[in-house]
Amino acid sequence: MKTISNPNDFELQFTTTFGNIDRSTFVDIPEDRVLQIELGGQGNNEVQRLEQALGRSNKILQYCFGGKAIWLRIVLWTSEEEKNLADAGFKSDKATKVFKRKEDYQKSFMYATSYIHFNRYSKLIVSPLTKANINYDLKVDPYTQISCYYINFNSKLIVNIYDDRGLLIHTPNKDSLKKIENEFYKWLV
Repeated sequence: MKTISNPNDFELQFTTTFGNIDRSTFVDIPEDRVLQIELGGQGNNEVQRLEQALGRSNKILQYCFGGKAIWLRIVLWTSEEEKNLADAGFKSDKATKVFKRKEDYQKSFMYATSYIHFNRYSKLIVSPLTKANINYDLKVDPYTQISCYYINFNSKLIVNIYDDRGLLIHTPNKDSLKKIENEFYKWLV
């Protein structure tokens, strides 16, 4: 794998590893390369849904990235989201690399993308980010309007927690996807 020194290097590695897939959703990935997992749908109330969603997402992230390097590709959909992430307790000060860039989205508004690398996955580091992402649709503080891919290029694995209802896991490696499916089969949608 080539050294990633800027956003362009990251995007090139992303395309090399995963193909030219959508950068904010998994809509164009073949179904046999994606798992959809329910996070908080079985909770009887908002608190239970959030607790279940956080518990399940933490287990899945640990299973997929525990002991491994992790990249976070975070699309900040409004200018407030960097502050919202900081208010939620997410800190990138322990990251080994941080890159940012602003982009046009369909010529209608600007958004920013942050690329953050940690040498080793840590629940303590990503939990505030995960919680703020899950809280968004429910408007429970802290929340932030982001799209975040949790990525390990060596494992060829992406996890996208889209909200309190669920997450998607993508890998071009069918054997890896089957192992994850077997581990979390009770939560599959």
